[in-house]
Amino acid sequence: MRTRAIVTLIIAAVCLLAARGPLVADDQTAEEADTLTDQVRELCDIYWDGFGAESTGLLYHTRINGPKGIGALASPEEIAARTVRGKEMRWGYGSGIQDVALENGELLFALCDAYDATGEEWIATLARRAWRGLKTIGSVSPVAGFVPRGPHPDGKSYYPDSSRDQHAVYVYALWRYHKSSLATDEDRAFIVEFMDAFVRRMEAAEWSIYNEDNSAVAHVGFTWRQHALAGVISLMGTLSAIADATENPEWIALLEQYADEGEGFRRKTLTPEGFSAWKGYNLYSDQYGLDLAAMSRILGESEHGDQVRGFMRAFAAGAMHSNVFDTDHWRRLDWAGQWSDEVTEEALAPFGLSLQTPATALELWPHFSAEHMRAPERATIAVNNKLCFGIPTVPMHLAMLSGDVELTAEAAPVVLEMIQVMLQHGAGYAGGENLNRSVIMGLYLIANSGGE
Repeated sequence: MRTRAIVTLIIAAVCLLAARGPLVADDQTAEEADTLTDQVRELCDIYWDGFGAESTGLLYHTRINGPKGIGALASPEEIAARTVRGKEMRWGYGSGIQDVALENGELLFALCDAYDATGEEWIATLARRAWRGLKTIGSVSPVAGFVPRGPHPDGKSYYPDSSRDQHAVYVYALWRYHKSSLATDEDRAFIVEFMDAFVRRMEAAEWSIYNEDNSAVAHVGFTWRQHALAGVISLMGTLSAIADATENPEWIALLEQYADEGEGFRRKTLTPEGFSAWKGYNLYSDQYGLDLAAMSRILGESEHGDQVRGFMRAFAAGAMHSNVFDTDHWRRLDWAGQWSDEVTEEALAPFGLSLQTPATALELWPHFSAEHMRAPERATIAVNNKLCFGIPTVPMHLAMLSGDVELTAEAAPVVLEMIQVMLQHGAGYAGGENLNRSVIMGLYLIANSGGE
């Protein structure tokens, strides 16, 4: 998918930015445009230095090299009590360890893509470290095939009420590393063993995610056997990845069984026409891009592969071009919580935004201000960091995974600007989510341009 057209568009986008001096001259080729690679490498260092724990090999959702150190995370005692800041929170929201499988899994996937495209040894080093972190996640629970929220840098404390995003992204990260030349025979054996246990656990639960002891459905543990798109993408994507990595005839047959079920409704759903059933985006919808990317790569040049790629492009374009303030298209909860329309309008007004004025995700980006990254008002932080920065990363991540030339062209200039923001301000950024996404998208720019 990394066509010369994508390379040309990325170079053109790089040429437009000169925030840190000219990135590339007009007459440079992709091979000569190493400044972007240097900047992404620097950004990776900023990210690890601020949020990484050598003890686990993991990057955390909250900065752990600041004044509080790992005290910025929920303590092992709080985790054992299933609380965060004194309040019951079985799934660990606000703990700083709640999304390590999601964020580190998406990062490993991007690192593998960037390494395959460039062969850069520094990327290989980061990928191996990320793999060590992912292996830690998959080894800490005594329940085989379970993906916890955590662990804490102590290497053993975690929240046992997990979710769809932790489980699915973990599987895709393992699949992607299994396909990489970086994986050893020992690594692949671990991956196959984990995946086998994962399927057996999920089959026993009829593809709902339960907490570790199976006493209750997890907080975001909806069944993946549902007809809704979220379930179809999750079930078909993970089983495709597991069947491909394990080559286990049992899982290959199970994949075919679910694909054929109900007159093949799952296959029919994952087509450009099936995209019309999608009910709305949110701050974490980009994770479905990994499902679709894995499926499209596994299916290769085939009729079904073309259909999945068509769905993937429609999915990315819908995120790129729809009105974020239209609740039929985008969930407001992620940045506005339970605010009323009146309170939301008051929070938007200082940014020159209004619920009454349509705005696409990329049209929100110019309203972001680095000065507001650590504002004292929670509403300002929510609009600035979640709405104006976080939401635009969703379609850009999807565009990069889709490999679509035009969508990549739209995304690249904004990605480059985000990289500049984080290079200048990331060392003082307390929350890791947007830094994580900036690194990932920077790696995809390298992947899309470095392989030519």
